[in-house]
Amino acid sequence: MSIEHRKSERLDAEYLITIRVEGEPPATAFARGKMTNLSRGGLCFLGPYALKKDQKLEIDFPAAEPVVKLSASVVWCRPQRDQYSTGAEFIGMSDALRTRLIEMHRAIVEYQKMNSASGMTGMDAQQAAAEWLTLYAKSFLAGVT
Repeated sequence: MSIEHRKSERLDAEYLITIRVEGEPPATAFARGKMTNLSRGGLCFLGPYALKKDQKLEIDFPAAEPVVKLSASVVWCRPQRDQYSTGAEFIGMSDALRTRLIEMHRAIVEYQKMNSASGMTGMDAQQAAAEWLTLYAKSFLAGVT
């Protein structure tokens, strides 16, 4: 059994992201991935490439029409089926933005629950994120650096 060394709570988060790897050739520097969890300290995602510890990443969230660019460093990477699961730690991010990112995720989860409970057809995480981000992200993140 492994011991968790996390400093903050890990939240399940299913969002499509775009990943750029610093210093890689264009063919492998850019990829789409799927975030699987999020914390104040970083995130985990599934992607098509094996990454090396300490590689620097730039992550657009969400993949389509990004509202946040995240800088991160690879902490670990391991094969998972036909992809790679990668843990990345945020770098150069203010405490205010870390907090706001978690609050934004929680707001999206609540938005999904509210819309699914109101008798509408169930809204999946991607639909909820796309709609919430379009409606609220700019004002929600205004002034946070």
